[in-house]
Amino acid sequence: MNLIITNGTVIGDRLIPGGAVVIIGNKILFVGDERDSRLLLKAADRSVFQIIDAQGGYIAPGLIDIHIHGSAGVDLMDGTDEALHTFARYLASTGTVGFLPSTVTASKENTRRVAELVASFKREPDEADVLGIHLEGPYINAEYKGAQYGPAIREADLEELKSLFSILGDKMRLVTLAPETPGAMGAIDWLVERDIPVAIGHSAATYEEATAAIRRGANHGTHLYNGMRGLHHREPGVVGALLAEPDAYVQIIADMIHIHPGAIKVALACKPLERVLLITDAVQATGLPDGEYVLGDQRIFVKDGAARLAEGNLAGSTLSLLKAVRNMIEVLGLPMEEVFQMASRNPAEAVGLKDKGWIREGYDADLLVLSPDLELKMTIIGGAVAYDGKKGEGGQ
Repeated sequence: MNLIITNGTVIGDRLIPGGAVVIIGNKILFVGDERDSRLLLKAADRSVFQIIDAQGGYIAPGLIDIHIHGSAGVDLMDGTDEALHTFARYLASTGTVGFLPSTVTASKENTRRVAELVASFKREPDEADVLGIHLEGPYINAEYKGAQYGPAIREADLEELKSLFSILGDKMRLVTLAPETPGAMGAIDWLVERDIPVAIGHSAATYEEATAAIRRGANHGTHLYNGMRGLHHREPGVVGALLAEPDAYVQIIADMIHIHPGAIKVALACKPLERVLLITDAVQATGLPDGEYVLGDQRIFVKDGAARLAEGNLAGSTLSLLKAVRNMIEVLGLPMEEVFQMASRNPAEAVGLKDKGWIREGYDADLLVLSPDLELKMTIIGGAVAYDGKKGEGGQ
Protein backbone atom coordinates (compact mmCIF):
# COMPACT_ATOMS: atom_id res chain seq x y z
CA MET A 1 0.00 0.00 0.00
CA ASN A 2 1.31 3.44 -0.95
CA LEU A 3 0.95 6.34 1.46
CA ILE A 4 -0.07 9.99 1.39
CA ILE A 5 0.62 11.93 4.59
CA THR A 6 -1.28 15.21 4.75
CA ASN A 7 -2.28 18.06 7.08
CA GLY A 8 1.11 18.59 8.68
CA THR A 9 4.14 20.83 8.57
CA VAL A 10 6.86 19.05 6.61
CA ILE A 11 10.32 19.40 8.15
CA GLY A 12 12.87 19.53 5.35
CA ASP A 13 15.45 22.12 4.37
CA ARG A 14 12.70 24.49 5.39
CA LEU A 15 9.33 24.12 7.07
CA ILE A 16 6.36 23.56 4.73
CA PRO A 17 3.11 24.35 6.59
CA GLY A 18 0.07 22.60 5.15
CA GLY A 19 2.42 20.13 3.55
CA ALA A 20 2.13 16.58 2.31
CA VAL A 21 4.38 13.66 1.41
CA VAL A 22 3.48 11.01 -1.16
CA ILE A 23 5.18 7.62 -0.87
CA ILE A 24 5.26 4.96 -3.58
CA GLY A 25 6.70 1.67 -2.39
CA ASN A 26 9.71 2.48 -0.24
CA LYS A 27 10.55 5.84 -1.84
CA ILE A 28 9.34 9.41 -1.49
CA LEU A 29 7.63 10.52 -4.71
CA PHE A 30 6.43 14.01 -3.78
CA VAL A 31 7.07 16.64 -1.08
CA GLY A 32 5.16 19.90 -1.07
CA ASP A 33 1.83 21.64 -0.62
CA GLU A 34 -1.02 19.28 0.23
CA ARG A 35 -3.18 20.94 -2.44
CA ASP A 36 -0.78 19.55 -5.04
CA SER A 37 -0.90 16.12 -3.40
CA ARG A 38 -4.69 16.17 -3.78
CA LEU A 39 -4.25 16.65 -7.50
CA LEU A 40 -1.93 13.63 -7.55
CA LEU A 41 -4.45 11.60 -5.59
CA LYS A 42 -7.26 12.68 -7.90
CA ALA A 43 -5.32 11.35 -10.87
CA ALA A 44 -4.37 8.14 -9.10
CA ASP A 45 -6.26 5.03 -8.08
CA ARG A 46 -7.38 5.82 -4.50
CA SER A 47 -7.58 2.13 -3.71
CA VAL A 48 -3.79 1.82 -3.76
CA PHE A 49 -3.19 4.67 -1.29
CA GLN A 50 -3.51 4.84 2.48
CA ILE A 51 -4.11 8.42 3.61
CA ILE A 52 -2.52 9.43 6.92
CA ASP A 53 -3.72 12.63 8.60
CA ALA A 54 -0.95 14.35 10.59
CA GLN A 55 -3.68 16.35 12.39
CA GLY A 56 -1.83 19.63 12.29
CA GLY A 57 1.40 18.19 13.65
CA TYR A 58 4.70 17.57 11.90
CA ILE A 59 5.95 15.25 9.18
CA ALA A 60 9.60 14.77 10.07
CA PRO A 61 12.55 12.77 8.75
CA GLY A 62 13.13 9.52 10.59
CA LEU A 63 15.98 9.73 13.09
CA ILE A 64 19.28 7.89 12.63
CA ASP A 65 21.43 7.04 15.67
CA ILE A 66 25.01 6.12 14.78
CA HIS A 67 26.18 5.66 18.37
CA ILE A 68 23.96 3.60 20.67
CA HIS A 69 24.73 0.52 22.78
CA GLY A 70 21.38 -0.70 24.01
CA SER A 71 17.84 0.03 25.21
CA ALA A 72 14.83 -1.72 26.75
CA GLY A 73 16.97 -4.00 28.92
CA VAL A 74 19.21 -5.33 26.14
CA ASP A 75 22.62 -4.46 24.73
CA LEU A 76 24.44 -5.31 21.50
CA MET A 77 27.08 -7.11 23.55
CA ASP A 78 24.43 -9.57 24.76
CA GLY A 79 25.26 -11.13 21.42
CA THR A 80 21.89 -12.70 20.69
CA ASP A 81 19.51 -12.29 17.79
CA GLU A 82 16.62 -11.96 20.24
CA ALA A 83 18.30 -9.05 22.03
CA LEU A 84 19.01 -7.21 18.79
CA HIS A 85 15.39 -7.63 17.66
CA THR A 86 14.18 -6.25 21.01
CA PHE A 87 16.60 -3.34 20.64
CA ALA A 88 15.46 -2.55 17.08
CA ARG A 89 11.76 -2.85 17.93
CA TYR A 90 12.10 -0.46 20.85
CA LEU A 91 13.92 2.13 18.75
CA ALA A 92 11.19 2.15 16.11
CA SER A 93 8.73 2.98 18.89
CA THR A 94 10.82 6.04 19.82
CA GLY A 95 11.22 7.53 16.34
CA THR A 96 14.60 6.09 15.43
CA VAL A 97 14.32 4.49 11.98
CA GLY A 98 17.90 3.24 11.62
CA PHE A 99 20.92 2.80 13.85
CA LEU A 100 24.45 1.54 14.24
CA PRO A 101 24.49 -0.74 17.29
CA SER A 102 27.76 0.07 19.01
CA THR A 103 30.24 -2.24 20.64
CA VAL A 104 32.19 -1.58 23.79
CA THR A 105 35.79 -2.63 24.28
CA ALA A 106 35.68 -6.41 24.58
CA SER A 107 37.69 -9.52 23.77
CA LYS A 108 38.40 -10.48 20.17
CA GLU A 109 35.99 -13.39 20.49
CA ASN A 110 33.09 -11.28 21.77
CA THR A 111 33.70 -8.54 19.21
CA ARG A 112 33.71 -11.10 16.39
CA ARG A 113 30.53 -12.68 17.74
CA VAL A 114 28.55 -9.42 17.64
CA ALA A 115 29.98 -8.60 14.19
CA GLU A 116 28.56 -11.90 12.92
CA LEU A 117 25.25 -11.07 14.59
CA VAL A 118 24.98 -7.67 12.89
CA ALA A 119 26.08 -9.07 9.52
CA SER A 120 23.33 -11.70 9.52
CA PHE A 121 20.52 -9.68 11.11
CA LYS A 122 17.17 -9.62 9.30
CA ARG A 123 14.82 -6.77 10.17
CA GLU A 124 11.16 -7.36 11.05
CA PRO A 125 8.48 -4.86 9.89
CA ASP A 126 8.06 -3.25 13.34
CA GLU A 127 11.78 -2.69 13.87
CA ALA A 128 14.31 0.03 13.16
CA ASP A 129 16.84 -0.83 10.48
CA VAL A 130 20.27 -2.07 11.58
CA LEU A 131 22.39 -0.01 9.18
CA GLY A 132 25.74 -1.49 10.18
CA ILE A 133 27.95 -1.48 13.24
CA HIS A 134 29.96 1.11 15.15
CA LEU A 135 33.11 -0.39 16.67
CA GLU A 136 33.82 1.79 19.71
CA GLY A 137 37.18 0.45 20.78
CA PRO A 138 39.12 -1.61 21.57
CA TYR A 139 41.98 0.52 20.16
CA ILE A 140 41.64 3.33 22.69
CA ASN A 141 43.69 5.03 25.41
CA ALA A 142 43.17 3.67 28.92
CA GLU A 143 43.67 7.17 30.35
CA TYR A 144 40.37 8.22 28.78
CA LYS A 145 38.56 4.89 28.80
CA GLY A 146 35.48 6.27 30.59
CA ALA A 147 33.06 3.36 30.88
CA GLN A 148 35.03 1.13 28.49
CA TYR A 149 36.37 -2.15 29.90
CA GLY A 150 40.04 -1.54 30.69
CA PRO A 151 41.42 -5.11 30.59
CA ALA A 152 40.28 -5.55 26.95
CA ILE A 153 41.93 -2.37 25.62
CA ARG A 154 44.63 -3.25 23.10
CA GLU A 155 46.83 -1.85 20.35
CA ALA A 156 45.41 -1.45 16.87
CA ASP A 157 45.52 -4.80 15.10
CA LEU A 158 45.21 -4.86 11.30
CA GLU A 159 44.64 -8.60 11.27
CA GLU A 160 41.68 -8.21 13.62
CA LEU A 161 40.29 -5.38 11.48
CA LYS A 162 40.68 -7.49 8.34
CA SER A 163 38.86 -10.36 10.00
CA LEU A 164 35.99 -8.11 11.09
CA PHE A 165 35.81 -6.53 7.63
CA SER A 166 35.59 -9.98 6.05
CA ILE A 167 32.47 -10.58 8.17
CA LEU A 168 30.88 -7.14 7.93
CA GLY A 169 31.85 -5.72 4.55
CA ASP A 170 30.00 -2.44 4.04
CA LYS A 171 28.25 -2.91 7.38
CA MET A 172 31.46 -1.77 9.07
CA ARG A 173 30.19 1.80 9.18
CA LEU A 174 32.25 3.53 11.90
CA VAL A 175 35.36 2.76 13.96
CA THR A 176 36.36 4.77 17.04
CA LEU A 177 40.02 4.70 18.09
CA ALA A 178 42.70 6.80 19.79
CA PRO A 179 45.15 7.99 17.10
CA GLU A 180 48.09 8.45 19.47
CA THR A 181 48.19 4.76 20.45
CA PRO A 182 50.56 2.26 18.78
CA GLY A 183 49.45 1.16 15.32
CA ALA A 184 46.48 3.54 15.20
CA MET A 185 47.70 5.68 12.29
CA GLY A 186 48.23 2.55 10.19
CA ALA A 187 44.72 1.42 11.09
CA ILE A 188 43.34 4.81 10.04
CA ASP A 189 45.07 4.49 6.67
CA TRP A 190 43.71 0.97 6.15
CA LEU A 191 40.15 1.98 7.06
CA VAL A 192 40.14 5.18 5.02
CA GLU A 193 41.38 3.27 1.95
CA ARG A 194 38.18 1.21 2.25
CA ASP A 195 35.92 4.23 2.77
CA ILE A 196 35.18 3.24 6.37
CA PRO A 197 34.64 6.34 8.53
CA VAL A 198 37.03 6.69 11.47
CA ALA A 199 36.33 8.61 14.67
CA ILE A 200 38.68 9.91 17.33
CA GLY A 201 37.49 8.95 20.80
CA HIS A 202 38.66 7.84 24.23
CA SER A 203 41.87 9.63 23.33
CA ALA A 204 44.66 11.56 25.05
CA ALA A 205 45.98 12.90 21.73
CA THR A 206 47.55 16.33 21.62
CA TYR A 207 46.18 18.98 19.30
CA GLU A 208 48.92 18.16 16.78
CA GLU A 209 48.29 14.40 16.94
CA ALA A 210 44.53 14.80 16.61
CA THR A 211 44.86 17.29 13.75
CA ALA A 212 47.19 14.93 11.90
CA ALA A 213 44.68 12.09 12.32
CA ILE A 214 41.79 14.25 11.09
CA ARG A 215 43.72 15.29 8.01
CA ARG A 216 44.62 11.65 7.43
CA GLY A 217 40.94 10.80 7.27
CA ALA A 218 39.77 10.27 10.87
CA ASN A 219 37.46 13.24 10.51
CA HIS A 220 34.90 12.34 13.13
CA GLY A 221 34.79 12.95 16.90
CA THR A 222 33.08 10.46 19.21
CA HIS A 223 30.88 12.11 21.89
CA LEU A 224 32.56 15.52 21.79
CA TYR A 225 34.07 16.71 25.11
CA ASN A 226 33.59 13.28 26.71
CA GLY A 227 36.36 10.69 26.78
CA MET A 228 39.01 12.93 25.23
CA ARG A 229 41.74 15.43 26.08
CA GLY A 230 39.93 18.71 26.69
CA LEU A 231 40.51 22.24 25.48
CA HIS A 232 43.25 24.29 27.18
CA HIS A 233 44.60 27.53 25.80
CA ARG A 234 48.16 26.15 25.75
CA GLU A 235 47.18 22.62 24.64
CA PRO A 236 43.91 22.58 22.69
CA GLY A 237 43.86 18.78 22.69
CA VAL A 238 41.37 16.60 20.85
CA VAL A 239 38.48 18.97 21.53
CA GLY A 240 40.39 21.90 20.04
CA ALA A 241 41.35 19.94 16.93
CA LEU A 242 37.79 18.73 16.31
CA LEU A 243 36.38 22.24 16.70
CA ALA A 244 39.09 23.90 14.62
CA GLU A 245 39.08 21.52 11.65
CA PRO A 246 36.06 22.52 9.51
CA ASP A 247 35.61 19.09 7.88
CA ALA A 248 35.51 17.15 11.17
CA TYR A 249 32.16 15.80 12.31
CA VAL A 250 31.33 16.02 16.02
CA GLN A 251 28.88 13.85 17.97
CA ILE A 252 26.76 15.59 20.62
CA ILE A 253 24.94 13.81 23.47
CA ALA A 254 22.20 16.37 24.11
CA ASP A 255 20.84 15.00 27.40
CA MET A 256 22.15 18.15 29.14
CA ILE A 257 24.02 15.83 31.52
CA HIS A 258 27.05 14.91 29.42
CA ILE A 259 27.53 18.44 28.07
CA HIS A 260 26.56 21.82 29.50
CA PRO A 261 24.28 23.76 27.13
CA GLY A 262 26.94 26.47 26.93
CA ALA A 263 29.50 23.95 25.69
CA ILE A 264 27.04 22.83 23.01
CA LYS A 265 26.70 26.48 21.95
CA VAL A 266 30.50 26.71 21.64
CA ALA A 267 30.53 23.66 19.36
CA LEU A 268 27.71 25.07 17.23
CA ALA A 269 29.55 28.37 16.91
CA CYS A 270 32.66 26.54 15.65
CA LYS A 271 31.17 23.90 13.37
CA PRO A 272 29.17 24.10 10.15
CA LEU A 273 25.64 22.76 10.64
CA GLU A 274 26.42 19.84 8.30
CA ARG A 275 29.14 18.55 10.67
CA VAL A 276 27.06 18.35 13.86
CA LEU A 277 25.58 14.94 14.74
CA LEU A 278 23.13 14.17 17.52
CA ILE A 279 23.64 10.75 19.09
CA THR A 280 22.39 9.08 22.26
CA ASP A 281 25.18 6.73 23.41
CA ALA A 282 22.22 5.03 25.10
CA VAL A 283 22.63 1.91 27.23
CA GLN A 284 20.34 -0.98 28.15
CA ALA A 285 18.69 1.04 30.94
CA THR A 286 17.06 3.34 28.37
CA GLY A 287 13.28 3.19 28.67
CA LEU A 288 13.49 1.50 32.08
CA PRO A 289 13.34 2.75 35.70
CA ASP A 290 16.36 3.79 37.74
CA GLY A 291 18.35 0.81 38.99
CA GLU A 292 21.34 -1.44 38.34
CA TYR A 293 22.19 -2.53 34.80
CA VAL A 294 25.08 -3.83 32.66
CA LEU A 295 27.29 -2.22 30.00
CA GLY A 296 29.50 -4.85 28.39
CA ASP A 297 31.43 -6.44 31.26
CA GLN A 298 30.65 -3.74 33.83
CA ARG A 299 27.82 -2.85 36.17
CA ILE A 300 26.22 0.57 35.83
CA PHE A 301 23.85 2.40 38.13
CA VAL A 302 21.08 4.70 36.94
CA LYS A 303 19.76 7.46 39.20
CA ASP A 304 17.52 10.29 38.00
CA GLY A 305 18.14 9.11 34.44
CA ALA A 306 21.95 9.42 34.64
CA ALA A 307 23.93 6.19 34.08
CA ARG A 308 27.24 5.87 35.95
CA LEU A 309 29.84 3.31 36.96
CA ALA A 310 30.26 2.60 40.66
CA GLU A 311 33.17 5.08 40.80
CA GLY A 312 30.98 7.83 39.37
CA ASN A 313 32.02 7.98 35.70
CA LEU A 314 29.18 8.60 33.27
CA ALA A 315 28.40 5.37 31.41
CA GLY A 316 26.38 6.27 28.36
CA SER A 317 22.92 7.82 28.54
CA THR A 318 19.27 6.88 28.89
CA LEU A 319 18.33 9.32 26.15
CA SER A 320 16.12 8.80 23.11
CA LEU A 321 17.13 10.62 19.94
CA LEU A 322 13.74 12.33 19.72
CA LYS A 323 14.23 13.62 23.28
CA ALA A 324 17.66 14.93 22.23
CA VAL A 325 15.98 16.79 19.36
CA ARG A 326 13.44 18.33 21.73
CA ASN A 327 16.20 19.34 24.15
CA MET A 328 18.10 21.17 21.42
CA ILE A 329 14.95 23.03 20.40
CA GLU A 330 13.61 23.77 23.90
CA VAL A 331 16.83 24.39 25.85
CA LEU A 332 18.95 26.05 23.16
CA GLY A 333 16.16 27.57 21.08
CA LEU A 334 17.51 26.23 17.79
CA PRO A 335 15.46 26.14 14.56
CA MET A 336 13.54 22.90 14.26
CA GLU A 337 14.69 22.13 10.72
CA GLU A 338 18.36 22.48 11.73
CA VAL A 339 18.00 20.20 14.75
CA PHE A 340 16.25 17.46 12.78
CA GLN A 341 19.05 17.65 10.21
CA MET A 342 21.56 16.96 13.02
CA ALA A 343 19.65 13.78 13.90
CA SER A 344 18.84 12.45 10.43
CA ARG A 345 20.55 13.70 7.28
CA ASN A 346 23.89 14.60 8.91
CA PRO A 347 24.50 11.22 10.58
CA ALA A 348 23.45 9.39 7.43
CA GLU A 349 25.95 11.34 5.35
CA ALA A 350 28.68 11.03 8.00
CA VAL A 351 28.72 7.24 7.70
CA GLY A 352 28.13 7.04 3.96
CA LEU A 353 24.45 6.07 3.88
CA LYS A 354 22.84 7.05 0.60
CA ASP A 355 19.26 8.32 0.10
CA LYS A 356 18.53 8.43 3.82
CA GLY A 357 17.78 11.04 6.45
CA TRP A 358 15.97 13.62 4.33
CA ILE A 359 12.38 14.23 3.25
CA ARG A 360 13.21 14.64 -0.39
CA GLU A 361 11.90 13.13 -3.61
CA GLY A 362 13.77 9.92 -4.44
CA TYR A 363 14.92 9.34 -0.87
CA ASP A 364 13.99 6.35 1.28
CA ALA A 365 10.55 6.74 2.83
CA ASP A 366 11.63 6.81 6.49
CA LEU A 367 9.47 9.40 8.25
CA LEU A 368 7.82 10.32 11.52
CA VAL A 369 4.40 11.76 12.21
CA LEU A 370 4.61 13.97 15.30
CA SER A 371 2.14 15.95 17.37
CA PRO A 372 2.42 19.75 17.58
CA ASP A 373 4.44 19.13 20.78
CA LEU A 374 6.83 16.79 18.92
CA GLU A 375 5.46 13.67 20.57
CA LEU A 376 5.70 10.57 18.39
CA LYS A 377 2.49 9.41 16.72
CA MET A 378 3.80 7.16 13.95
CA THR A 379 7.06 5.76 12.60
CA ILE A 380 7.26 4.87 8.90
CA ILE A 381 10.24 2.81 7.71
CA GLY A 382 10.75 1.84 4.09
CA GLY A 383 7.30 3.16 3.21
CA ALA A 384 5.47 0.98 5.76
CA VAL A 385 4.13 1.80 9.20
CA ALA A 386 6.47 0.27 11.78
CA TYR A 387 4.93 1.92 14.85
CA ASP A 388 1.56 3.64 15.22
CA GLY A 389 1.28 4.18 18.96
CA LYS A 390 -0.74 1.00 19.38
CA LYS A 391 2.12 -1.50 19.27
CA GLY A 392 3.48 -1.00 22.76
CA GLU A 393 4.84 2.02 24.55
CA GLY A 394 8.09 3.38 23.28
CA GLY A 395 10.21 6.17 24.54
CA GLN A 396 9.97 9.79 24.19
